[in-house]
Amino acid sequence: MDQQPVRKDFLIYVGSFLLLLFITILIPFIQMITLVLLPIPVILLMKNYPIKWTILGMLILLSFSLFVVPVFSFPLTLLALISGAMIGWSIKQDQHPYETWAKGTAGFVLGLTLIYAYIEVVLQFSIMNAFENTVDDSIQMTEDLFQAIGMGQQEFGVIRQEMMNMLQLLPVILVVVSMGFAILTQWICYKVINKVQQEHYQFPPFRSFNLPKVMLWIYFVMLLISFFAEADFSTMPSVIIWNVYHLAGILMALQGLSFLFFYTHAKKQSVALPVISILFIIFFPFMGLYLMRILGIIDLGFELRKRMAK
Repeated sequence: MDQQPVRKDFLIYVGSFLLLLFITILIPFIQMITLVLLPIPVILLMKNYPIKWTILGMLILLSFSLFVVPVFSFPLTLLALISGAMIGWSIKQDQHPYETWAKGTAGFVLGLTLIYAYIEVVLQFSIMNAFENTVDDSIQMTEDLFQAIGMGQQEFGVIRQEMMNMLQLLPVILVVVSMGFAILTQWICYKVINKVQQEHYQFPPFRSFNLPKVMLWIYFVMLLISFFAEADFSTMPSVIIWNVYHLAGILMALQGLSFLFFYTHAKKQSVALPVISILFIIFFPFMGLYLMRILGIIDLGFELRKRMAK
C-alpha cells in the first residue's frame, strides 16, 4: 500500500458514498436506512488507507456535496464523515468493539449537533418552534374532539407542559439515537469487512456488556442532585442535571438487560426471558426501562455476575 497508495477500491469507496448520497436525496423515505450506511465507505477508507489519503478522500466527498443539492447533501456528508472517521479510526487501532461503539456514538452526536445548528442558523428554521406549533395544533384538535362528543372542557395545560419538557431532554434523546445509529453502522461494517476482506470482526456477546462501577456512583449522585433540581427545566443547571440523570438511567437499563442474557447463559436456559424483556421495553418503555434500571443497579452494585461465577 505504501508503494501504490491508491488502488481501485479507493474509487469504489468514493463512488459508493456518492451513490448512497444520491439515493438519500432522491428517495427521502429511506433516509433512516441510508444514514446508517453512509459512514461505511468512510470507515473503509480510514481502515485501509493512510491518514493523508483518507483526508484526501474525505475532502473529495465534501467538495462533491457542495455541488449536489448542498442544502441537504452538505450536512449529511458532514455527519457521515465525522461518524465514519471516528469508527474507522477505532477499528484501525484494533480497539474493543464497545469502545468503537462509544466513539461512533460520539461521532454521531457531534454530527447531529452540527446538523441541528445548520438547520437553526443557516436555514433559519426553528425546530423547537415547529415542535411547539405541532403540540399546540394537536392539543387544539383534541380539545375540539372532546367538545364535539360532549365531554366538555378538559384541562390540557399540564399535558402541553409535559410535552414541551421533552424538548429539554433533547440532548439525551440525541445520544440515544446516536447510540442506535452507531451500533447499526458498526455491525453492518463488520459484516462488509468480514465478507470482502476475509477478516473476523464481531461484537462480543451482549451478556459480556458490563459498565464500570463508577457509572453507578454517577447515577446515584445525579439522583441525589435531582431531588433539588427544578422539575420544570426552568434553569440551565436543571436541564443538565435531568439529561445526565436520564442518560445514566438508560445505561443502567442496558446493564440490567445484559445481566438477563448473562443469567440465562449461565443457567443454560433459553433466551425467552431476555427476549420477552426486550418486547416489554418496546411496548411499555417507561415501566420496562425502570425495571431494567433497578436490575442493572443491583447487578453493578452487588456484583451479581462475580457471585454467580463463583
